[in-house]
Amino acid sequence: MKSDFVVQPCSPQSELLVERAEHVLLGLSPWNGYYKPRNIKALIGWACSSFKQVDVLVPGYEAAHTLTAAGLPAPKAVHRARRAVGQLRAPARQALALAGVADPDGHLHTWTRLADRPQYTASRARVEEAYRTDPAIRRSCRDTARGAVRHASGQDPTEAQVDQAVSYPIAELPLVVDGPAVLRTESSVFVYHRRMDLIEPLLTGEATHLRPAPGQGYAVVTPAGSDQRGAHS
Repeated sequence: MKSDFVVQPCSPQSELLVERAEHVLLGLSPWNGYYKPRNIKALIGWACSSFKQVDVLVPGYEAAHTLTAAGLPAPKAVHRARRAVGQLRAPARQALALAGVADPDGHLHTWTRLADRPQYTASRARVEEAYRTDPAIRRSCRDTARGAVRHASGQDPTEAQVDQAVSYPIAELPLVVDGPAVLRTESSVFVYHRRMDLIEPLLTGEATHLRPAPGQGYAVVTPAGSDQRGAHS
């Protein structure tokens, strides 16, 4: 793979899938200083030159729940969420088209858009059951939501606020745990710019009711020579 990005597979299985380079799903986050248009375009350009197939994931409507949990009125939260998602979608679509991807819109997903796929529905049902029954999955989802609300509000959220915001990680996790089924690929590497709390119990085996699907891998990808340790989630 090209050297303009540093690729760190998160497990031995992930390393094999990165080497196979069949499919990558790039996760983009709103309200995150790392995902500027320039970085999005560079990341997608790298992915398209390194993997046979590239898909990009931007948040669904649950992004607004993070803002309402942080105290914004619902109409303002929805407006801000739509604007933030649009700011991710536009450079991503442009980069996919520039890389020669046929039907860029078909490779740019939200989990809201994927909700009518039976594979997503089945994966989400497994995630929701794990959230109810698996302490490690519940904790990782709530920690993810807590961090997002803290970033949006500037203060530690209450458990009630976390309850409002936890639909975001719950909606994302079906793609993180079973990208191959949802996106109809043999294998898939989920890429983010740092280790995600959401996948830690999947990598460590601490999760007892949810496992990554066969063919599901994870990698941290950052620009060569950069230090992204301070980037928000």
